[in-house]
This record gives sequence, C-alpha cells and structure tokens, in this order.
Amino acid sequence: MDAIRLENFRGAMKAAAAWLTDQPCREITVVHHNDTDGITSGAILRQSLMRAGFMVENIPIERVHPAFLPAIHMPGRRLILYADLGGQVADVISRHIPEGCSVIILDHHMPAAGEFPRLRQVNPEHFGIDGDNECAAAAAACFFALALNGENEDLAALAVLGAVGDHQMAEGVCTGLNGLLLEMAVRRGALQPDDANAETPYLFPRFQGRNLREADHLISALAVNGYYRRGADLALDACLNGPDHRALAFSVELAGVQQERFGWEMARIRRAGLARDGEIVWTDVENRFYPLGLKAIGLFCEAIIRDCAAGGDHYVVGFQRFPGENPYLGGFSGNETKVSFRVTPGLKRRIERGERPDLMRLVPLAVRQVGGFAEACHHFSAACTIPEERKIEFVRILSDIAAAGT
Repeated sequence: MDAIRLENFRGAMKAAAAWLTDQPCREITVVHHNDTDGITSGAILRQSLMRAGFMVENIPIERVHPAFLPAIHMPGRRLILYADLGGQVADVISRHIPEGCSVIILDHHMPAAGEFPRLRQVNPEHFGIDGDNECAAAAAACFFALALNGENEDLAALAVLGAVGDHQMAEGVCTGLNGLLLEMAVRRGALQPDDANAETPYLFPRFQGRNLREADHLISALAVNGYYRRGADLALDACLNGPDHRALAFSVELAGVQQERFGWEMARIRRAGLARDGEIVWTDVENRFYPLGLKAIGLFCEAIIRDCAAGGDHYVVGFQRFPGENPYLGGFSGNETKVSFRVTPGLKRRIERGERPDLMRLVPLAVRQVGGFAEACHHFSAACTIPEERKIEFVRILSDIAAAGT
C-alpha cells in the first residue's frame, strides 16, 4: 500500500470525522446499501457513531433512486451519512438536501466529478486507491470509524467481511486497505485462520464459528433475500451481536425461497434459452422473484454464468420489476424495472485487454437514452433502473453501443 496515498486518505477521513463531531446535532441517519458490503458498512458506522455519542438511525436501501430522496432528506434529518452508495450521483443527492442539513458520502464506487453544496465525499478513488479491489465500502467505513476513535479497531473484522461480500478477497488474500484491516482483525483475534477453506481461510467467531464466506451468505440471505420483510434489521444486529435464533431461522427460510425461485427460472432458461441481441444475452424475471430483494437479479446473473447458460463472450443482463413499496421509506409512484449486469469470463479478459467496453462506459451511456438512472457501476458489474416499457429498446441500445466497440 502506497504510504502517501494511505496517509492522504486517512487525513481526509480525520477531517470528515472532526467536522462531524463538531456539529451541535447529535442525531444522524446512516443510509447504506443492503448487500453484505453495505450492511457491514452500516453496522460499523452505527457502532462507532453511537460510541461517539450520536443517536443513529439506519436506513438500508437497495439503490439510490430520485423517487426515494425526498423521503430520505426530510428537514428533521440534519445529518445524513451515505455508505456504499451515493458517490456516483452526488449531484442528484445535493439537489435534495434542505437548508441547514449536511451530508457525508463514504463510497468506493467511482465518484461523480465536482463539488456540491452541503455535501462532502471521502472516496478512495480520489486518492488513487482502487475501490474495486483495494477498498470495499466497509473498509472505507472502518477507516472513518478509526478516525473517530482509534479504539474502533474491533470493527475491522466486519470490514473484511464486507470485502468478501464485494468479491475483494482472492484466494484468501486482501490487498490495499482491505489487507491492512485483515491484518488488524487477525492480530486482535477477531478473525481466526481456517486452513480448511482456501478461498476465505478465516473463521469469524462472532458468527458462531462460520467462515467469512458462510457469514457473507447469512447476511445476504437476511438483508438481500429478506429485504422486503425487513431482514436487513436482523442482518445489522447479526453483525454487531452475532446471529440469534430468529436470524438463523429467517435466513434458512429465505435461502430456500431463493433456491426455489432460481431453480424455476433456470429451468425455464434451459428450456427456452436466453434472449440475445449481439453481444447481449438477457432474461426478464418480471416479478417472479418476489419477495426476494432486487439484488437477487444480480445474483441470478452470476448463477447464469456459473451454470454456463450464457456461453461465449457476452454481457449478461437481467431485469426484475421494481416493487412500488419500500419497507423503510414507504410507497413511490412509477413503473420501473431494476437491471443488473455481469460479464462472462471470456468477455472480462477482453475488457481487461481493452478490446471491449466495460460496464462503467456501456451502462451510463445506454441508461441516459431511455430516461433511466444508473448509480453503482463497476467495470465488470453494474446496476440501474429504467422505465418498464423501455426494456426492449434498452437492450437494443446496449447492443449498438457494444457493437461500436471501445
């Protein structure tokens, strides 16, 4: 880890933490993603901010969406902290911040350029630290917690769990900021070596001896699959106190629902095949995954690739209808669909060689042409929302942009 980049990043975190603790308001809302990286980020921030004397409200969400922002940025919420989302749409968020209110965004996705009123960002990408490989959102949250108080080292294990959930541990190794926090967690005994698992070779005692991948699956079952039944609340509690009998039973139930829904949909694909348009292969599950959360369609795209149902060098695209009700923010108007993107291994290699456009280029270009909203794009995975009636047009636009090349 480059020492200058690390110190600059730490300095920015210390400045943000000092600014926050100087505020007279002692109530803060933490808005965070509902996947494992987002849930661990929310848990780290909740614990560290409570230790610093704040009353903390957690709002886990599946996406930043313009329809939700008025319900989040109410005048009574004077301090709001976003984690694992928000960086790419800081300009949109800034337009919803009432006078007298302030926002901090701790994200690891490539941030929007510019400065915005009543909003500050601390993002590893600003310091030359790769948010896709070296710094999960939970790692950024943990460095903020350490800036609040160095005694928050006990939260490092949760940051490593977030990195595992975000696919930032490879063959048992974390790099960059993730690696520093892994060393810290092991040194403190919060994670214990597990020679039986080469992929994620550490046990997390708080999770009743589960290894990191098993803990990731538990959090995902609760907070992703169970989102519309407020399973994210159980996931947050499991991160801080360990999973209780309610969380374990609920995770088993929702994992079964996922297995059933994915099985039905995969059988349909084996019978009928995936729809194709150029380099795009796609499927539309409509509302057949409900009550699973919207992250399910991204997980299903990964399952399609693992099952070799896509074949060849393809962008894999999945559609899942957006429910009109959010369990934490209430209802909203509109008829939209969530779109998830993944790439097959062969296409990933071609993207890395610069032969094909990555998703950070492809998705925002296409989304703008159909009046959609893209908020969290990585090079090899991405997500957005678009109007339901423009799905076919959207696929055609994606195909045309892909065909035009890099």
